[in-house]
Amino acid sequence: MTPVIGVDVDCPFTPGMLKKVVHAGSLSASFVAATNDLAALAEVEVSRERVERWTKRIGEQRVAEVDALAQEYQELPLPQRRLSPIAQIPQVACVQMDGGRIQIRRRDVSPQDEDKQSSGHWRESLVGCLLRMTSKEHAQDPCPTIPKTFVDPQRMRDLGREIKGFSVVSETTEKPPEASPADRPERPKVLVRSLVATRQGTGTFGKRLVAAAYRRGFSAASRKAFVADGAATNWSVHEKHFSDYTPILDFTHAVCYVWAAAMAGRSLDVAWSDYVHWAQLLWGGQVDQLIAAIEIRQQQLGPPPDGDETSPAAAVANALRYLKNQRTRMKYHEYRKAGLPITSSHIESTIKQINRRVKGTEKFWDQGAEPILQLTADHLSETNDLNGFWAKRHQELQAVRCYRTAA
Repeated sequence: MTPVIGVDVDCPFTPGMLKKVVHAGSLSASFVAATNDLAALAEVEVSRERVERWTKRIGEQRVAEVDALAQEYQELPLPQRRLSPIAQIPQVACVQMDGGRIQIRRRDVSPQDEDKQSSGHWRESLVGCLLRMTSKEHAQDPCPTIPKTFVDPQRMRDLGREIKGFSVVSETTEKPPEASPADRPERPKVLVRSLVATRQGTGTFGKRLVAAAYRRGFSAASRKAFVADGAATNWSVHEKHFSDYTPILDFTHAVCYVWAAAMAGRSLDVAWSDYVHWAQLLWGGQVDQLIAAIEIRQQQLGPPPDGDETSPAAAVANALRYLKNQRTRMKYHEYRKAGLPITSSHIESTIKQINRRVKGTEKFWDQGAEPILQLTADHLSETNDLNGFWAKRHQELQAVRCYRTAA
């Protein structure tokens, strides 16, 4: 039998080499870096233009495949959406989402006109983590005392700057004595992670995310959690696509607001005891008591001046507003008893990994952003979706017969 191979008619690469080119184009810091990586690791010379062209082409094919799967899910009857298409149902199904940043420059608009139409080139991308987890359920809160990391002054300074850019703390030369926190035992463990990433907005993102969760059997899990920060975009996706998942506000974001309220207008040694008390109330899910305590601090400071977003009074008012808006999503003692995650650390670290490829002050994208986001998410996922795509694609390619030259 004459051997056959599946190749693209206009592709300059073998199927195996094409996978290497796309891998480098998806994960290297830039297309130029991808050419250097291919030269060093695969010992082949591929131009930047070819790496970009074929990486985007394959990425577009993956986007089309993902959108087709999302449409298939939308066409399922509601009862079937509650079932699992696979045998292995997660013990704990967790969905996390957050927004990233990416620079977009449209080719049909001049840079001057685009700058006039918007505040620069930065746009939001959306990233979702699907985490299959394992954990135990408990009759009592397995960790009633707040962990040490959240009652360490230097750690909280760093978190405040990293998470929300808070800078309301007066410095002191003395570090006050710490409470006696306990490490957190029995936290949920991640078994498998997969990702969804797009810049097409919440409509497209929500459909892709819920379809991906369905394919992983999340719908049939008995314990399901949706973890995110307080952005309205996150909770609109939860309400529309994941309303049967337990909504959980990321504890780290919440405690940073508590930190800002405690430290506003005060030195660390004066505010420390209040912060430790308030943080423990938050950790224990005693939200009403926490809000009441911060309201007393607000009364001491008075209302913030109109238009002033940097005063201590404004910081306290901002924290109160945040906590009141999110109060139904902060029952942390109940979540720990149920063996559910309470932080969005996985999505935070995932966005940093994706940003390595797509974000930079000198990186600008146009129509190529979407396929790159898709492929980067594919490579970072642990569900081997990309391997299935390559196998299916190879089978569907035009078969080209290989003839031997006559002797």
